[in-house]
Amino acid sequence: MVDLLKNIIDFLIHPMNVFWSGIGLYFLLNFRRSEKAKLILYASLFWLFITGTGWLPDLMVYGLEKQYHTLIPESSLKNLPILVLGGGSVYDPSVAPQERLLSASRSRFLEGVRLYYLLNEPLFICSGYSARQSVTQAAITKEAAVELGIPAEKIRILEEPSTTQEEANYYKRYFGEEYPDLILVTSDIHMPRAVKLFRKAGLRPVPAPADHILLNPGHTASKTDFKNKFPGHSWWISDRSNFQKFYAAMHEYLGLIWSDIY
Repeated sequence: MVDLLKNIIDFLIHPMNVFWSGIGLYFLLNFRRSEKAKLILYASLFWLFITGTGWLPDLMVYGLEKQYHTLIPESSLKNLPILVLGGGSVYDPSVAPQERLLSASRSRFLEGVRLYYLLNEPLFICSGYSARQSVTQAAITKEAAVELGIPAEKIRILEEPSTTQEEANYYKRYFGEEYPDLILVTSDIHMPRAVKLFRKAGLRPVPAPADHILLNPGHTASKTDFKNKFPGHSWWISDRSNFQKFYAAMHEYLGLIWSDIY
């Protein structure tokens, strides 16, 4: 029942699913000569506009990203293990291991490797299961790490977890007693929820965000100056990337709510 509810919510938070559902409803009501048909059409077009142009999606992402800054290595962090959360992979032996990691996973992995070499080479932990009963993402990430010079004996893998909550629980089971403090690497937009779940599990994560969506080249406006943070941005031009931003942000906001009630 829970999985069905998640699938329904996941369908509804994607802007294009809502838009095409509205268009379908419009044709149905229009066929029946309903006075509500035009209202549904206008609402669907308005929805397409506000989710396809940059302002609302960027504002939603901004509310999640930038809560934590890029981690600057310091001596107090040198003995903490680095946990790189999973973000998707495809097992294709014809390409290099790091190329088998999807974009989010690759960004997280590279940030983990950067911190590994800057922090006195601590324990490097990779997480991620396989949805297709193939080679797990954790195993692929380990192979990529070895190719980049991290000794296999310094790497641990968590192949069972499929969600962030499970990643927190499995980490606590295997490493929590010895390493309750850890460096947590995940996507910037996902970091607030990940930190919340790891703290809820009784752990003390140090956030190391990666895979940033909102980038601000060469601009030095204050963190709270959202309007000037992205100068020259065409807020009125529709782009499919905005639909993905909206979906990703909604997924995280609902995930934060879900973590409070489940």
